[in-house]
Amino acid sequence: MSAVAKTKLLTDTSKTGVNRNASTITKDRLVTTGTPTGSEIAIDGCNTGGGVSKVMGAIQEDVAAGYSVTLYGSGSIVQLENDGTSTIAFGDDVVAVAGASLAASGRVKTLPGSTGTYYKVGKCVTPGGVASTAGTKLLVELCHPTPVYVP
Repeated sequence: MSAVAKTKLLTDTSKTGVNRNASTITKDRLVTTGTPTGSEIAIDGCNTGGGVSKVMGAIQEDVAAGYSVTLYGSGSIVQLENDGTSTIAFGDDVVAVAGASLAASGRVKTLPGSTGTYYKVGKCVTPGGVASTAGTKLLVELCHPTPVYVP
């Protein structure tokens, strides 16, 4: 059974967002606030816009510039990508990754040991966890983005 079959997309936590980045945002990523045109909910990659401090939710399909997509929020179980910096075990808290580019942003990783403020976005619920390979898919139960400071 594929990981996607185990997702739980809560319609009451979903909203529609419009990609205001100049490029396509890849599926299975976290997205942040963008610059709206009118009264829309604008989204952007985590490397731009509001950054990881303003994560709006997760997308489960590619979205081209100017097009709409469903955003899933707190309580949903979604498929996301590991950034590859560490293995992620079942039950581990995960934080959002800003990344240096749109292609590398919106992934997740475990809380690092280095000093800084990170934003917890959920918990890994993939049975058995995932390897430390960039792009590896995992299931995450989303929570409201919560700042975590590592001294």
